[in-house]
Amino acid sequence: MEDGWECETFDPFSNELLCDGKRDCPLAIRNADQRRFNHDEDPRICAHRKHCPTTNDRLNIPQSKVCDGVLDCKDGSDETVVEISGKFRSKVCNGFIDCKDGSDEYSKTCTKQGRFNCSALNGAKMFNGFGDCSDWSDECPTKSSRANENVFSSRYELIANPVLRTVVWIMAFLAIFGNLVVMVTEMKLLVTTESQSASFQTNHLLVLNLSISDLLMGVYLLMLGVAGVQYSGDYCANDLVWRSSQRCISMGILVLLSSETSVITMVLLTAFRLYAVKNPFNAPYFPKLKIITLSIILSWTFSFTLAFIPLTSQFQHLFETKAWMKENPFFKSHVVDFSSMDTFMKRFVKFRHNFTINDSQTLDGTLLRVQNVYSWADFVDILEDYNYTELFDITGYLGYYSTNSVCVSKLYVTPTDKAWPYSLGIITLNFVAFMFVAVAYVWIYKRSAASGRQVNERARNARAEKQNQEMQKKIIRLVFTDFFCWVPISIMAFLNFGGTTVPPVIYAVSAIILLPINSSLNPLIYSNAPKMLYDRVRKRLRDVGRRQQPHDNRRVNVAVVAEAAL
Repeated sequence: MEDGWECETFDPFSNELLCDGKRDCPLAIRNADQRRFNHDEDPRICAHRKHCPTTNDRLNIPQSKVCDGVLDCKDGSDETVVEISGKFRSKVCNGFIDCKDGSDEYSKTCTKQGRFNCSALNGAKMFNGFGDCSDWSDECPTKSSRANENVFSSRYELIANPVLRTVVWIMAFLAIFGNLVVMVTEMKLLVTTESQSASFQTNHLLVLNLSISDLLMGVYLLMLGVAGVQYSGDYCANDLVWRSSQRCISMGILVLLSSETSVITMVLLTAFRLYAVKNPFNAPYFPKLKIITLSIILSWTFSFTLAFIPLTSQFQHLFETKAWMKENPFFKSHVVDFSSMDTFMKRFVKFRHNFTINDSQTLDGTLLRVQNVYSWADFVDILEDYNYTELFDITGYLGYYSTNSVCVSKLYVTPTDKAWPYSLGIITLNFVAFMFVAVAYVWIYKRSAASGRQVNERARNARAEKQNQEMQKKIIRLVFTDFFCWVPISIMAFLNFGGTTVPPVIYAVSAIILLPINSSLNPLIYSNAPKMLYDRVRKRLRDVGRRQQPHDNRRVNVAVVAEAAL
């Protein structure tokens, strides 16, 4: 830096103040050759420093402060993409966001380099089944006419609706805690009660069984809530990983196992109560314990069978309709459906001369094998015979329990769904079960009321009337909850199958609220646990009141004595 700089105001000036980022000369400055500059921080003088366009305390900064991650210039120009491009070229448009605002990966910056911005995709790259973006945002963008097709999940969350996410945790707690209380209560009654009639054992064993089956629903809800937290923020990138996982399949099995065992237990409980009311003299002796035990075992066996049928290889072509494959040259998507694979395989074997095959296999024999394929495992076996499995790397399968992010089987089917007879059959079974329970309890109530009118008036007023009232309340609660849980699901399933489209939000509410809440409330309705808890709390409050009463009487007595003395 040359010497001889002086301010036009003739103020004292030292060369150390030149290009320090602050204006020290109020007016212009001249060098030894009398060349005039606007001020001591003029860009012509300080060309070796980064100039800050916006006027502030800092007119320029050292080049070492450019792209250091700190905004030194007031307008932030020292940390822009332009500056990064000059200093950190390798970090611009490299597919990773290095700037906090993502400006190093802006589409305007990266288009010139043949790259694209994932938040501004359109055309063929969207919804093509491939994760072109690292976060798979091209497959579930937030701004698109198809963004709301998935009623359960979103680009960021496994359960998109925050209200439903909260409901999952609340219902999980209520289902687990409530059913555990009922289980302990029922087991205690069965163990401690000395003289037990057959009807007593039947009622409490079936309620215990009902609480166990509904506890599984609580476990499912807890697992769903944990998964939501695990994938929160980047669910879309993990959608296929989650839905094809064994955990998701296990949760789907829990839902079906819990709901169907609950329905069957309700039917058994209603049937045995119906028998007891119709045959009151045989009720203390029938049914026998072995009949109840056998009924419970058969209910679980039937539910297990229903839950595991979709996983059997014989029916895989109906239930596991899609496979998740890594990128291959034959399909345009990572997700390949069973029918597309079947069509491809028939063409594949016809052009077998392009591949290596075993000499013992003939074209007709191979075509016969393809025509008799019923599972993805059969496809894999054929591909192994051709030694060509490396191009068909199947990562996972999407089936009956993988149609949505909450791992619930498809409730509302259409005739185009391959497994519609199975799903519609389960819905019909549940609807018929509810109708039986509702009609049976109405008959039980009427029969009980009629029996009450035939007994002695004094006994009727004392005990029979109270029992009838309790029965009436229980029937009203039962029919009310079942009606608003199972019947809407069944009716909407029938309407959807008939061609009436069910709104997507109704599907989400049915799967996350109606289905779990029904299973969670059943044991509380059937058992005496709520009443026992209420009586215990009421007794405690009454005891506290009695302890306080003597003190109040003492105060009254003291006041009376004082008044008499006066």
